[in-house]
Amino acid sequence: MSLRLTGILILTIALLTGCGPDITYQEEKVLGPGGWAYADSASFVFPVTDTAARYDMVLTVTHGTDFPYQNFYTRLTTHLPDGTVLNQPLSLQLADNYGKWYGDCGAEECTIDISLQEGTRFIQPGEHRLVVAQFSREDPLAAVTGIGFRLVRQED
Repeated sequence: MSLRLTGILILTIALLTGCGPDITYQEEKVLGPGGWAYADSASFVFPVTDTAARYDMVLTVTHGTDFPYQNFYTRLTTHLPDGTVLNQPLSLQLADNYGKWYGDCGAEECTIDISLQEGTRFIQPGEHRLVVAQFSREDPLAAVTGIGFRLVRQED
């Protein structure tokens, strides 16, 4: 192989391995086989050091293909480093109007990424906490088996 071809190959590999999302925090919570109970809130504690950067906040839901609903409700509670607490109800859409699941589905389970915020900036550095609580009419909410959260730093 020529020296020039070797250099191009090395540069291409370096570029491909340097690309991709910059995940600054990621955690998954596995819920019990009986579903997601009101008492089983998922809490995610993540540090923010760069308040000038933009971040995407993504929630991941894992559910059975036998989940009986198109969506379900959650309550998001955000705890900021200065003690401020913010609450927000949020409907999580899992399927379209015809019952076709969004996300990646196998024979028995689906996993969907739901964008909570894109390109957001944090005004306070420090430890943040996001609590995701099941807020539907059923307790437990059968066939919801996992909740995850990730914080992705956008490239400048």
